[in-house]
Amino acid sequence: MSTRILVAGEHVIYTEALAGLLNQIPGFRVAGVVSSHRELVPAIRKASAGSLVLGGVTPYVLETVHEVRSHVPHCGITLIAEQPGQVALVKVQESEMVSVISRGARLNQLIGTIRSMQARQQDLRGSERPADGSRPVADLLSQRERDVLRSTATGASVKEIAREFYLAPGTVRNLTSSAIKKLQARNRYDAARIAEELGSI
Repeated sequence: MSTRILVAGEHVIYTEALAGLLNQIPGFRVAGVVSSHRELVPAIRKASAGSLVLGGVTPYVLETVHEVRSHVPHCGITLIAEQPGQVALVKVQESEMVSVISRGARLNQLIGTIRSMQARQQDLRGSERPADGSRPVADLLSQRERDVLRSTATGASVKEIAREFYLAPGTVRNLTSSAIKKLQARNRYDAARIAEELGSI
């Protein structure tokens, strides 16, 4: 099943080019392109989009995100920002359904972030428990551990993962070590492979 994505931004050429690239990714289907933030909620509803990629973040980002979250809470939001460390953007990221990446990020980082958002959506819908009531192995991983392993699976280095999620490299290593122990893996790549096989990432 493909993820229906709405791409929005004020720079039409950039937005359309990004939509074209994302539409070529297996498992992604761009359902529309929007150039006005006022049209976002109706466009998301019309397209039945499960993911919004929002470029050209304006000072009104908090209002825009709040409006989308209020009217279409099932939609995951990925913000592409000039300065991801801004206080407003850090505050926005507190929501489980919002991620922020740098405008200088690579395409594979954007793809990983969108896929991470998909996993969060599935988690929020509730995973089925085994009949015996025990926790599935996939549930042992925290969301951050899943994010790190998902990026690892794309071949990202520790430094690239740290930049993508605005973490210290040491934090990425700690999350990776924790995931390796939980999955009884040999190394971070093995952990990513196991997590993929379990459907955890």
